[in-house]
Amino acid sequence: MAKAKGKGAPKKAQGKAKAAKKVNGKQKSETAKADDANGKQKPQAKKADGGNGKLAELKKEVEKALEEKKKASAQAEELRSKAKELERTAKQAFVEAVAPYRAECKRTGVECEFAGSKSGPVAPRVRFLLSKEKDGLKVMVKGRPETEEVIPFEVLKKSVNKAAWAYTDKYVGTKEVAGNKGAGLGHRMRKLIK
Repeated sequence: MAKAKGKGAPKKAQGKAKAAKKVNGKQKSETAKADDANGKQKPQAKKADGGNGKLAELKKEVEKALEEKKKASAQAEELRSKAKELERTAKQAFVEAVAPYRAECKRTGVECEFAGSKSGPVAPRVRFLLSKEKDGLKVMVKGRPETEEVIPFEVLKKSVNKAAWAYTDKYVGTKEVAGNKGAGLGHRMRKLIK
């Protein structure tokens, strides 16, 4: 019978070893539970700073740079507000100085070289005369009979905008010179066609 006990003992030891292998599963072996209770833990991964303090040193540099950035931003905002105040003061001084000069120029009939804050229109003022004909739309710049032209309905059906811009480019000038006159003429053409 002694042999039977000896054969049975290794089987029990194998069962305990299998139970110990299931540590990462749901079960823990009794020895793992005992180690946890005694304060023994598995060795953890390396520290985040690599163990040599380099990460902490780099973080300090980043925090220092961030503080400098905040200080620079505050200084820039302060300088902007000072610049606005200087400009506001200079404008006020200019207005106070130029007002009597303009009044004197007006009184003596001399043209004042200092224009006001509002300047005149960039593009010349143009009025278009439109009338509906049987063949198309008759368009003319008011006061300039040489600009009279009949734009056929076939051309207008393709694109009213293109026809309007072609007319204004031909008789008034390009967009850089005449401004947005072609768009206004196009709107008036559409209203008349309907």
